[in-house]
Parts: sequence; structure tokens; C-alpha cells
Amino acid sequence: MFVMTVKEIVLGIQNKPGELARIIGPLNENDVRVPGFWVGADNKKPTLRFIASDPEAAVSVLTGLGLKATTADVIAVQVPDHPGGLNTILTILQSEKINILHIYPCLEINDAVLILEVDKTEEAVRALKNNWINLYDERLYNM
Repeated sequence: MFVMTVKEIVLGIQNKPGELARIIGPLNENDVRVPGFWVGADNKKPTLRFIASDPEAAVSVLTGLGLKATTADVIAVQVPDHPGGLNTILTILQSEKINILHIYPCLEINDAVLILEVDKTEEAVRALKNNWINLYDERLYNM
């Protein structure tokens, strides 16, 4: 695991009404919060990516539902609270030739926090930290 990353849960889903409720409901019933998520198509397959307050419990619940979930290391980055704060992050990553694969916000956090999957995680963490950008680790799960 990379320093200053969090676990993202990734799973294929069906594109039908109620699919997100079928997944998020049991997580909630097991006291697993989902503060940030992304739904889209990876290789034309509907995919759900999310951050959970307890990644291990989330995977366990999903396995119990008969779903195959995997985890990935992603970066939770606090967007600087000033005009151009997001662009600061984007410019740092661009200068290091780091590509953003997915980006989505955490909704239940007081700070403006984005979840980033990038093609060079270690380099991105180093570049962001070297530029005084606040990154979250597992403490994000308890916020």
C-alpha cells in the first residue's frame, strides 16, 4: 500500500433501477457509510467506485450479496480553500505528467475532499505533498 492513500471499493453493477439502493442499503444496515462514490462505465461495463467508512466490512457485505468487489489504492486530497484551489492540484499533476483516471468528491466531509485515481499513485502523492497539499489516509474513514 502507498503512504497517504485510501482504499476504494470497485465493483461491476447492473444498469437498472434500484441497483444502487440494492448495494448501498445493506452497507448502511451494517453501519458502513459511503461518503463518496462514482458511477460510470469502465470498458462499457457499468461500474461503481466508492469510499467506505470501513472498507473491509464493505467488501464483506458485498461478498454476502454475491457481488465481486475489489479494492484499489486512491488518493484523498483536500482542495485548497481559495479561488483556483482545484487548479492548483490539477497543475501539480500535469507538471508531473500524471493522468487522472477517475475523480469524485467526498460528500460527508467538512473539507472539500476529492478522491483521485491516477496512473502514477506514488509520484502523485510525492508531488502533492511536496507542494503542501493536504492528503488523507485512513483517518478519512472516521470523519
